[in-house]
This record gives sequence, structure tokens and C-alpha cells, in this order.
Amino acid sequence: MNFLQPLFLAGLLAIAVPLFIHLINRRKAVTRQFPALRLLKESNERVARSVKVRQWILLALRMLAIAVLALALAKPYLLSTRGITAEERLPTAVVLIVENGFAMDHDDWWPRAQREARDQIGGLRPFDEVALLTTASPPGSAARLTSDHGAARRAVDGLSRRYEIGDLPAALTRAADLLSGSQLPNRRIVIVGSGTTSPLANQRPDLELRHPVEYVSVRRGADNATTPNTAVVAVDSRQYGSAADGNWEFNAVIRNFGDDDRDGLRVQLRVDDHVVAGGTVDVPAGQHATYSFQHRVEGDEPLPAAVELVDSGDLSVDDTWHFLIRPRRQVRALLINGSPSSNPLNDELFFLTRALSSAEAGSITSTVTTVDGLSRRTLEDFDVVVMANVPRLSRDDAARLYSFVENGGGLLVTMGDEVDTEAYNRHFSELLPRPLRGMKLLAERDDPDAPIKTTRLGQPQRQHPVFQVFGLPGGASLQSVSVYSYMLLDPAPSDRESRILLAYQDNAPALLERSVGQGRVLLFTTSIDRDWSDFPIRTAYLPTVQRSLLYLARRATSGTDDVHTLGEPLRLEVGELARERAILHGPDGDRLVEEITDGVATFHPTRPGVYRFFADRDDHERHRIDNLDLTVNVDRTGSLLATFPLAELDRWQRDKEGTLLVEGDTTQERRVNLWSYLLFLVTLALLAETVLGSRRSVLVRTFDRIAFWRR
Repeated sequence: MNFLQPLFLAGLLAIAVPLFIHLINRRKAVTRQFPALRLLKESNERVARSVKVRQWILLALRMLAIAVLALALAKPYLLSTRGITAEERLPTAVVLIVENGFAMDHDDWWPRAQREARDQIGGLRPFDEVALLTTASPPGSAARLTSDHGAARRAVDGLSRRYEIGDLPAALTRAADLLSGSQLPNRRIVIVGSGTTSPLANQRPDLELRHPVEYVSVRRGADNATTPNTAVVAVDSRQYGSAADGNWEFNAVIRNFGDDDRDGLRVQLRVDDHVVAGGTVDVPAGQHATYSFQHRVEGDEPLPAAVELVDSGDLSVDDTWHFLIRPRRQVRALLINGSPSSNPLNDELFFLTRALSSAEAGSITSTVTTVDGLSRRTLEDFDVVVMANVPRLSRDDAARLYSFVENGGGLLVTMGDEVDTEAYNRHFSELLPRPLRGMKLLAERDDPDAPIKTTRLGQPQRQHPVFQVFGLPGGASLQSVSVYSYMLLDPAPSDRESRILLAYQDNAPALLERSVGQGRVLLFTTSIDRDWSDFPIRTAYLPTVQRSLLYLARRATSGTDDVHTLGEPLRLEVGELARERAILHGPDGDRLVEEITDGVATFHPTRPGVYRFFADRDDHERHRIDNLDLTVNVDRTGSLLATFPLAELDRWQRDKEGTLLVEGDTTQERRVNLWSYLLFLVTLALLAETVLGSRRSVLVRTFDRIAFWRR
């Protein structure tokens, strides 16, 4: 209890006045012996006792009246969350923020949060408005203030936990935007959450909130305690020995986020939905431990795998780490040498074979053959065929090559002195992007004026997978290539679609692409060796030929991190592997479809697990591009269930100078005045004193008159 005029409490001393008067007015009776009145003695004693009780009651009422009057003059009041001020009788706009990140999966936090949210809505008055927000809202979700409290409660019942950690500052910003558009006089924000730092994502942004904020925690235990939790935070996998052996080692990192040691935690390795290994691990408080698995993997296809904690008793969402096992899978390239030579430097494939055998191109294995040896090769054993300065092919070999490309194979055709343009146009008209016209000689290699006679490569299409790497520093090395000769091309027929990926500085086509069935053809109008250009001695040579063969084999042309984090946009550089749509098949039947823009598709996965990639269509296995498969895991920054710093809310309601930004009463308590009740009590005490102080005859006559009036 508080007082507005505490000086009036000195009036409590006046309660001694009635007591003093009562004591001095007491008269001592004189004892006189009178035998005739002995019979009345007992009756007089009973009457005296009743008079004494009435006098004590009168004394108490008089003292109470004076004490209560003094308290009333001091104007006492109470602070209450259910006050009776005029402001509380006015309509209020309330934005309710419910934390629904994966930390709410701990214990019974989520059902308690839903119950608390329903209670908050149930405590609103009919004319109040409410909006419901969550810390882990789906992309594009919207909310609005409404007076339909039944719909708001149904929305709470329809909420579900998500696998992101959530973003409380973003939710508060959205709440402030909603309240700023409200016309109601009172506005406030209520947060229902786990009381942990999870939705802060270890960030402390500088917010400026101009509305009161209340945090309702559903966690149990001490407010400053860290909730115990263990999680698998990383898995490192490596293949050792030869690729044929298939021996793998997996190192799983388990972290203890609690304050107590965890001994004997069971951990297991699951490969392709089968448990293949397991064991126990001890993890000290606040530290991490590593457990190693060994397993033999057969085949060369990517396999889904996971390391799991078994019966950890904590938050279960972060007990599993998903990843992919990617055996060493090679792109098989068949290189047809059209101009072999006993002198290695003059051999057509001298530079190409060395570029493909380097460590940077370790995912490509090459097999060299001649034109005569092509007929003895089974093209289905290869992913890509390279025709390097090949003079001509028989009709049968050309038909086999066409069938190979149509069924999904890749073909790279490079020019040179040996190329028979008429034979190419006659036998390869259905494969070539454009018909060949003839060689254009700009300068001889040993010509002293060659630097001013030659042309150079121009700017490539940066968004194409082959040339995306040249958008990085050092990409200008393509423009340093000097070209002495190249093949002129005729215009493409109207029924043949092709496009130019790279041109010379004189605008003649240098690299063209054409799709044939499920496969692709690249035509390089100069040579792959040093006869027609100095391309093989430039730094751009190795990445260009490597990425060209990977692209033709429908492999990813750049390394992609297999592991991604939920809550962050997932960008896949698909290039030309998919024409219009990129499709991901995820866990529990999830199917994500996105349009491709500049060779990039952006996804927003909703749950952890393995996602398989399909190009354009997913109704046939031939649209699968397994080297773009990936895994998604929950963000382990949310695994630390530390206490939410409530002082942060106060800081967000102040500006940089520390001035309070909230308008009006910043507390949730209202002042309830008590002096009117005390004055009423004084009136009742005085009335009771008057009644008890009157003579009995007066009271009897008053009662009789009242009864007469009633009759």
C-alpha cells in the first residue's frame, strides 16, 4: 500500500482520545449494605455486564472511525494489474507473439505456450483487437488486428512448431508495424516463449519499440538457469584407401550445452535408413566430444546418412545430423584423337589429356582412341565424347554418336586442319549447332605481325555453368587468349535451335551449344591444341575444358556445400542442367518447385533431411541429377537453451541516449485509490456508534414508529 498524503497518518494518534475519555469518565461504585435490595443483586450484575460490553464496542467504533479517517486523509492506493482507471476501460490493440522455433520442442513448452496464448486472448474484452505472430513464420505469412477473438484462438490451435530457430527481433518489428497502423488508444505487445535466447539467434539488434512489451515464459525452474541439452553439431566424412574398397570414416561432434556432465550417451550411424554402427560417448559440461565410425560403402551412388543420439532425454530435433555419402564418382570421357603424332607436343590431345589428369580435374577419367578404334568402343560406357580435330566419321559411327547424345550423352567437337567440312555437314547435320563453312586464317603462329592480325576471345555468358567461374577475380584470363585461325559457320537452319556461349572480338562464334534429345553438343570453332590458338597455355584453359566436360556429363560444374541450414534461403546454381524448373524431393514427401532465374533456383526448405534434385520434370529417373542432392539441418545456434535477458526488452524501448520511448504508463500496473472506501467505512462506523450510544427507550420508540408506518 502507498499513500499520496502520508503526513495525515499522524492523525492516527487521535485514536487515543476516545480511550482517554473512556478512562476518566469511569466512576467507582460505593458499596453500601442494604438488605432489602439483596434480591435484586444478581439481576443488576447481569445488566452491568451487558452495559460494559456495549461501552467497549462503542470505544472500538470511535477509535476505528478516527483511525480510518486519518488513513483516508492520507489517500492510500494500491498498484494492481487489474485496475479501474479510465485508460483500462478504453479499447486496446494487442499483438501476441508466440515462439514456435524448434527449441519449443523441449519438454512440454509447446502445449504450455498454446495454453498461455489462449488465456491471453481469453482475457481480452470484446472491444479489444488482437493479432497473432510467430517467431518462425512461413515465408510470405501475414497477420492483421481483429476483434474476432474466436478466430484468434483457432489460429493459436492451428499453430505448429517449426524447425527454424525463429527471429524474435523481426517479429517485434512486424508487431510494431501492426500497432502503428491501429486507431485504438491503447497498444501493447505480449511475447509467449521459452524464456531462452534461441529466437535471438545470438544477435542484439538496436530496436526502438514505442509500445509496452510483456514477456511470458513457459519454461520451468530458475529464471537464470541453462536448460540441459546435447546435440550432434557436425559430421566430417572422408573416404580412405582406393575407391574400389569403399572404406569410409565418419567423425561426429557431440556438444553438451548444459551445466552437468553427460556420460554414456548412445550414438549411432544410419546409412540409407539402416543402422550400421553405434556406441557410447561421454561429454563434459559445456564441451564437445568426437566419436568416430568406420563403415564400408558399396557402389558409387550418393547415399543418405545420419548420426543420431539415442534417448538423450533432451531436445530431440537437434539429436540428428543429416549428410550425404558421396563416393568418388568419375566422369568417363572418350577422347577421339583426330591428329595423333609421335611428337607429344604436336599431338592433338597433348594439352587436353594433361589438363584432365591434373588434381583440379580429378573427377574426370579419360580414355583416348583413334577414329579407327571408335568402332570398337561401346559409347554407353562413357558420359562424354570429345572429337578433337577428327577428319570424318563413317555413317554408322555418326549414327551411333547421334543415338548416344539423344539418350543423354555429351559431345564436344573441336576444330583443326584435319576437319572435312563437307563430311561433317553431311553426316553431322543433326548434331552440329551450325553447318561448317571453312577455316579462316588470320595469322601464322610464327608471323612477327601475329599480335596485330589475330583476334581474341570476347566476353562469355557469365550465367552459363561453364563460365560462372570467370565472374570471379582472374576471369579476364579468357580475354588474353590469342586466336590465329577458326572455323567459319553458316547460319543455322530455321528448325535448328542453338546459341552462342562465347564469341571472338570480331563477333564470330567461338563456342556454341545445341540440345539434342536428352543430351547436349558443344562446338568449339578453334583447335584444342596450339595449332590455331594459344589457349592451351592460358590459365583459363583448364577450368574451361573441365567445366565443359562436367556440364556435358550433367554434373555440377562447381562445388556445392552438401549441408545447408534451415531458415536460410537455399540457392542452387543449376545453370543449364535444368531449363525452366528445379524440383527438390524432401523428407516426408515434401516437394519444392522453383523457377530458374539466371541459372539459379532459390528454395526455402521447411524440415531437416535429405533433398533430391530433379531437372524440369520428376516423373522419370533420367531427370535426376544426383550430384545436386543436398541435406538440410537445423541451426545449432538454437541448441543453447540459455536464459533470455529480459533487460533486453527494456533496452529496446529506449533510444540511444537511454530515454524511454514508450508513451504513457510503461508499467503494466494501474493505481487503485482506496480512500473512498475508507471514508465509506468511517460513515458506517459513526452510524453504528450512534445506534449503540442511544438509549434503549429511544430505540424502542423509533422501532415502533417504523413498524406503524409500515402498517
